[in-house]
Amino acid sequence: MTQRAELTVEMFSAENIHGAAELAKRCFTTPWSESIYRRELENPQSIGFVCKDGTAVIGMIHCNFVLDELTLNTLCVDAAYRRQGIARRLWNAVTEMMQGVCTVCYLEVREHNDAARTLYESLGFVQNGYRPRYYSEPEEAAVLMEKQL
Repeated sequence: MTQRAELTVEMFSAENIHGAAELAKRCFTTPWSESIYRRELENPQSIGFVCKDGTAVIGMIHCNFVLDELTLNTLCVDAAYRRQGIARRLWNAVTEMMQGVCTVCYLEVREHNDAARTLYESLGFVQNGYRPRYYSEPEEAAVLMEKQL
C-alpha cells in the first residue's frame, strides 16, 4: 500500500486524460480508450475527476447525467493505492458537484467484483437488477445498482 501526503483531486482535463486512460488499462480488461475520454471532455453531460499523487493519476471517476439521473461509468484506483479512501473521495467530488442537479445514480458492476460491490454498498447503493452475460473478457453478469442522492 502506497500513501503520499500530496494526493489531490481535480476535474478531468486535457492534461490528465492520458494518465486516466493509462490507469484504466491497468484496472479493466476492456478499458475505454484515450480518445473516448477526450471526447467526453467535450460532452456537457459528462463529469469526471482524477486523483493524483504528484503528477501521476492514481484514481478516477467518470459519470454522465441526463435530467436528474447520474450514471457512474468508471471508478478505479491504482492497486498500490487501494483501501485508502480514494474512491470515496472521488465519489464525494462528483456528488458535491451534482448536488441539486441529480436525484439518483445508476451503475453496473461485474457480478464477481466483490471489492467494488462492497464499496458501492458502503456508499449506499442497492441492487436493482441483474443482466446475464453483460460483460465479456471474461463473460460475466452485471449487477445493476442505484442510489438515491
